Amino acid sequence: MNDTYKNILVAVDGSKQSEFAFKEAMSIAKRNDATLHVLYVIEETGNYFGELTISMGNVMEELRKREENRMKEREEKAQEQGVTAIKTYVMYGYPKALIAHFDESEEPIDLIVIGKTGLNGLERALVGSTTSYVVNHSDANVLVVNNPKKKK
Repeated sequence: MNDTYKNILVAVDGSKQSEFAFKEAMSIAKRNDATLHVLYVIEETGNYFGELTISMGNVMEELRKREENRMKEREEKAQEQGVTAIKTYVMYGYPKALIAHFDESEEPIDLIVIGKTGLNGLERALVGSTTSYVVNHSDANVLVVNNPKKKK
């Protein structure tokens, strides 16, 4: 296990779990003076035909724009928290593979921070399938962040 991390990847999907992961990743990046890489993946699914192709293209473009704006907000928040180096990515593809095998940074990722589950309701019962895939297929250390329980 590394004593310090230099390149930390956090995967976000808009879920509460991913926002908890983002907060944890900011803390770790600040403590380690590391570069924080924030990734949102727009999942490309199936083939679309005719008018549906055009409307899905518009939806995908709107989603990309929305997430790029959210990334600017996350970047500002990280800087406010003392993270000095942050890079954001909005990518199209298969989330499991893009997170586990992230290769957009100049230096290798040495820690991936990910929420226990994401937006997919079926995945909420156990550790999410994306999280499970990343844990089992990434060469980097993986920190799975759980939902902090409210104190009574």
